[in-house]
Amino acid sequence: MLHFVFGGVGFLCLVAACLVLARTTLPWFSRITGVVFLAAFAGIASGSGSVALNLAFTAAVILASVWLSVVSLRMYKGEA
Repeated sequence: MLHFVFGGVGFLCLVAACLVLARTTLPWFSRITGVVFLAAFAGIASGSGSVALNLAFTAAVILASVWLSVVSLRMYKGEA
């Protein structure tokens, strides 16, 4: 049960990071990633085990991973 609680907190913090960083770093990419990930997380958290929701959540996790990599690289280079 703790896995779900802390996973949910971590996912919501990821969405918050996307939306906060949208002010300065890759505004459109950050906003789209935050909204898409929040929608996919809400869908998967609803408890429905449909294949479409699982695929949407998987795609959202990949999108969030790409966003995190791009933002991290930009910050490492001092571009953000």
